[in-house]
Parts: sequence; C-alpha cells; structure tokens
Amino acid sequence: MELVIVLTDIAEKLILLTLLGLSIWSVSIMIDRRRLFKLEFLQDRESVTKALKTKDFTQARAWCKENPGFTSGALLAALDARSETEAIDRAVASYSKLERMRLEKGMAVLATLGANAPFIGLFGTVLGIIRSFAYLGSQSGSSAVMSGVSQALYATAVGLFVAIPAVVAFNVFSKKLKDIYAATESLRDLYISELKG
Repeated sequence: MELVIVLTDIAEKLILLTLLGLSIWSVSIMIDRRRLFKLEFLQDRESVTKALKTKDFTQARAWCKENPGFTSGALLAALDARSETEAIDRAVASYSKLERMRLEKGMAVLATLGANAPFIGLFGTVLGIIRSFAYLGSQSGSSAVMSGVSQALYATAVGLFVAIPAVVAFNVFSKKLKDIYAATESLRDLYISELKG
C-alpha cells in the first residue's frame, strides 16, 4: 500500500507540473498571436481602398510598403503580378499559402490544449482518488483520506484552468484569421474590378 501511495503522489505532482508547463506555453502563444494580429488590425485599409478605387496604384503600392502585414503583402503580390485576373489570383494564392503557416503558428497547440488539458487533469484526479483509497486501506485516518481527495481535485481545476483560456484564445484568433483573409480577398477583388473597369 505504501508503494501505491508514493507512486500516485509522484505521478500526480508530475501531472500538475506538466499542466503548469502547458499553461506557460499556452500563454506565450497567446501573447505572440495577440501581438501579430494587433499589428494586422492597426492598418488603415480605407486609404488603400480609396487608392484602388481611384486607380492610384502607386499610392496603393506605397501603402503596402508602409504597412507590413499579411493583407498588404498579398495586395503587393497582386500589384506586382501582370494585369491578368488569373495571374493576380495565383500571386495572391501563392502568397497566402506561404504566409498562412506564419499566421496560424501555435493555433494547433491551443486547440489541442483546449481539448485535452481537462483529461490530463482528470487523470491526476483519478490518481489522487486511488491514493486516497490506499490511505483508507492502510487505516491512515479520515483526515489523510480527505486531504488526498481535496488534493486530487486540484488536478482537475488546473486542467480546466489551462483548457478554458486556450479554447477562448483559439476561437478569438480563428475569427481574426477569417477577418484577415476576408479583407485580403476584398482588396484583391477590388483591384481586379478596377483593372477591368
């Protein structure tokens, strides 16, 4: 019985340390993505839209160089392509595929943590309950059993503490990615329509 108590105690502490490490990793990804998307949404797209509508492609190109980011890079790729619709579409699609990995970096980690951190915490809880029953079997007294149960529940709480922010961040960043892609496609379509018009 003593061996079970020691092993489950060590395993539960390892799980809590793992969850702490995963939480730090998750927060670092959130900070990195927040910084990246903040730069992307600080761009004033009205000025470039006006430049495209007035067919001032020199001004649009200057805007792209002044505002580094995904949308401006895709528009610059469109402006550098030949003035054929297919060439513009291919240039923007190529740029998007290359830059998509940079924009989506860490998103899979957030999704995985959001889905699996509660289960890691639950595993820690199960180990704590096993330890509590081992205390009960060794006649350690009700206080040892109760402290074991309460300590076991910490693992579930920490698992949820890791998972909930990861899920919220994943959903927020996914929405921001969709907005960025939509803005890029909108500017590309506006450029093509002005070329044809």
